[in-house]
Amino acid sequence: MSIESVLRIGKATAFELFGAYECRLAMATLRESKRPDGLPLKVKMAFYCLKGVNAVVPLNSLMRQQEKAEIERPQIYDAHLLGLMVNRAYDMPEVVSDPTEPRRINVLVPAFTINTISAGFFGVFNVALFVAAQGYRVRLVLFDNFYYDESEFRNALKKFPSMENLFEKIEVEYIGSRVSPLKVSPFDNCVATVWYSAYFAEKISRFTNGKPFLYLIQDFEAAFYPFNSQYCISRNSYNFNYHTLASSESLLEYLQKGDIISPNMKSIYFENACSSSIFPKEEFFRVKATTKKRFVFYSRPAVNRNMFEMAALALIHAYNNGVFSADEWEFYGMGIGNTVVQLAPGVEVKQLPRMPLDEYEAITKTFDLCLTLMSSPHPSLIPMDLAASGAVVVTNTFETKTSDYLRAISSNILPADPDLYALANAIAEGVLRTNDLQSRWNGATITWPKTWDETWTSQHAEFIHEVFGHDQ
Repeated sequence: MSIESVLRIGKATAFELFGAYECRLAMATLRESKRPDGLPLKVKMAFYCLKGVNAVVPLNSLMRQQEKAEIERPQIYDAHLLGLMVNRAYDMPEVVSDPTEPRRINVLVPAFTINTISAGFFGVFNVALFVAAQGYRVRLVLFDNFYYDESEFRNALKKFPSMENLFEKIEVEYIGSRVSPLKVSPFDNCVATVWYSAYFAEKISRFTNGKPFLYLIQDFEAAFYPFNSQYCISRNSYNFNYHTLASSESLLEYLQKGDIISPNMKSIYFENACSSSIFPKEEFFRVKATTKKRFVFYSRPAVNRNMFEMAALALIHAYNNGVFSADEWEFYGMGIGNTVVQLAPGVEVKQLPRMPLDEYEAITKTFDLCLTLMSSPHPSLIPMDLAASGAVVVTNTFETKTSDYLRAISSNILPADPDLYALANAIAEGVLRTNDLQSRWNGATITWPKTWDETWTSQHAEFIHEVFGHDQ
């Protein structure tokens, strides 16, 4: 066995014994020729272990060898793999026009899992229900290849308000296996619900006389990618022939100001109903005055637009500047992933598990201060959920998502520029504002819908008829 192999084993053993985070911190300290003074014990142990490895073969050299091996490792790209890498935008299911098929509005739904279904899918399903309520025959077309069991889906939806009777009101057809083509009538139309479903809607329109489809835009999704293939392919989806239904005023304004959507087509915005729960007034004042304060941080490192690094750094900066009294506060993270944020030696943010909607609503009312970021013109729903639960919420501005716009939703929302020091200062202000219980109670009255009945208006109904026609 070569010495490099032995060293690789030593490095891998260190990662296993002490943890990846601790070893990366130890390696950074080693590269900077610093001493591990003040670092946690496991980091110190990793430091000295890796220092021993480094004495034989420099870690930088070993890392360069690994990177070179990764670059030179052959990778075969065929049409199938390349198609998967771009969400099969150019490889959508087959479509057949059949005049015997009933006229439908096809809502194109991408892959999802019941256990981790997000607010975006609640928006998709409730848009489908609203279209059906206007007198149209609606079909959910599950076009991605993913595990789908109708009975499990039915049972899961019973837990979500407004969606308990989804299967009784609209059709559901899974075509992800591509065993058979999607049959449409010549009079069908579509609702695209994610950027690559717009490619499917555009394909279907060629079998239905080229009518503009409805594009449900819940964020500017091209921004989810760096300037690469997926950015360009997703950005191109906004050049199709469609009308726009955008999921917030700030998002629609951003799309219009940036000339992302056509000014010649119809557009309207709606607001996804938020999910909130608050103690009765007397209990709210009693609980908040007598229990330890709870800070919650929207921790989603896997989702770039939630700005995990900025949020974590701002929280650490605020904590190290003495904003929090350690014996008065508990720190929690919620989101996706098993993430640990260390505020200081021995002080960590406890990550909450992924939870169903009823448990989420129950826990929101226990929090006093929230930090939730979104690098997007869309405001997201977390600020509304927490503000309506009586918490002070620190969130960031972005282009059309201005301070005035956010403050108008609730006085409990505390906007800040997406900057480390601005956010840390806002956290400090938020800590002080948690003491004003009357103001927090008043701020729980928000100008954002809490139910889907509050979301939809007569203007939305008329918009749907203008897009799909009055004769169904």
